[in-house]
Amino acid sequence: TTTPPMVARHPQPLRYDAHAENLYRTASHIFLALDYDGTLVPIASSPDAAQPSAELLSLLAPLAADPFFTVVVVSGRQLSDLCSLLPIPGISYIGTHGAELCTPDGAVRNLIPTGMLTMTMARLRRELDPLFAQVPGLVLENKRFALALHYRGARPEVEEWAIGQLVTAVQAHRRQGMAVEVLHGKKVSEVRPIGLNKGNALRTLLVGLPSMTLPIYIGDDQTDEDAFQLLDRHGLTILVADHPRLTAAHYLLNHPRDVLRFLDVLRRFRAAPQPT
Repeated sequence: TTTPPMVARHPQPLRYDAHAENLYRTASHIFLALDYDGTLVPIASSPDAAQPSAELLSLLAPLAADPFFTVVVVSGRQLSDLCSLLPIPGISYIGTHGAELCTPDGAVRNLIPTGMLTMTMARLRRELDPLFAQVPGLVLENKRFALALHYRGARPEVEEWAIGQLVTAVQAHRRQGMAVEVLHGKKVSEVRPIGLNKGNALRTLLVGLPSMTLPIYIGDDQTDEDAFQLLDRHGLTILVADHPRLTAAHYLLNHPRDVLRFLDVLRRFRAAPQPT
């Protein structure tokens, strides 16, 4: 599939009811793909602190059980982490930015070759762990197919130093032929294989869906831009951000609580009698 040219725009505020009504009028099926951190739950001080609310679980469950929807949670988190946070029947999970997939029947598969990658990440972690382990505010997370350096609790000068150390280590591995890159997000920098992204992973699930399927993607971070880009001309793309910024997404919601409101609108419109 040819990737469309890169686009950047200022997204427009999403009008909940008008958009939901239009979706049901024009689509025969909705492919609903959702980032987790910063989208379904607010960004927390640490990954472990970002727990789903009871409201979120109660909104996702009926959507995932409804054959009108395909519900997918797409995250930089590991697959096992996602499955334990959102144990909802009917959901598909894409973990580590697209490296691994779990479908509703429980089948798990890797979406990328993993042998050399696992060794590369293990070697990087052995190099970086001694640097970061005792530094307040830094957490180096092992995602098996990726590494994430969290610095939300670090002082600005420590953050700058840590990012420099991470980039230097990755550049050394690239000179040795390792195809990895650093992507900077919200108080986190992630090392991942070049070509590994959420958009490429979504392509796998979009194949074979019913005609007139409308894809919806909601995300908040730089790692979601590949998915926004993929669906630029064929879906509803929604950025979650306090303030508008240049993005490939068409629409804007300001906070995860607004995402829950949109999910509730989708649920209520689906439950209401539709005009014939």
